Amino acid sequence: MHCDHIQKLGAKAAREGLTLWDCPYLRAAEMPGHTGERISDWVLKIEAWEAGFRKHVRARSPTVRGRVRALVAANRSSAVVLSTG
Repeated sequence: MHCDHIQKLGAKAAREGLTLWDCPYLRAAEMPGHTGERISDWVLKIEAWEAGFRKHVRARSPTVRGRVRALVAANRSSAVVLSTG
C-alpha cells in the first residue's frame, strides 16, 4: 500500500479546501464491497488520507483555519425535520 502517496492526496485535498467527507475512499465505488479488497486495507487507506489532511490543516495559521471553518459553516444547508406520526 502507498500510505505516503495517500497522505499527500489528503494534504492536497485540504489545500484545495475540501473536507474530510471528500475522502475518495468513502465513495461507494472504492469500498470493499465494490473493490474486493480487505476491510482492514481499506481502513488503512482512509486513515492515511485523513492523517495527511489533518496534518496539513494543523499546519495552517489560526487565521486561515478560522476562515475555512466559516466557509464550511456557510455552505451547510439547514437541517430537514421530518414529522413523525
